[in-house]
Amino acid sequence: MANSDCGPVVDPELDKALSELLAQTAKEPISPRLRELAQQLEAALAQARERRGRDAS
Repeated sequence: MANSDCGPVVDPELDKALSELLAQTAKEPISPRLRELAQQLEAALAQARERRGRDAS
């Protein structure tokens, strides 16, 4: 995975796949800790998308 000044570059296909996986977790019975980790991952992906959008401007 490549790096930019703001951290690793997120592949859009990987980002989409992870987002879909996170959406599925909302429908599955999982432990509270695992749900918390999924939410942290979702927030990190959102920050990466935001940085990528800022850098493209």
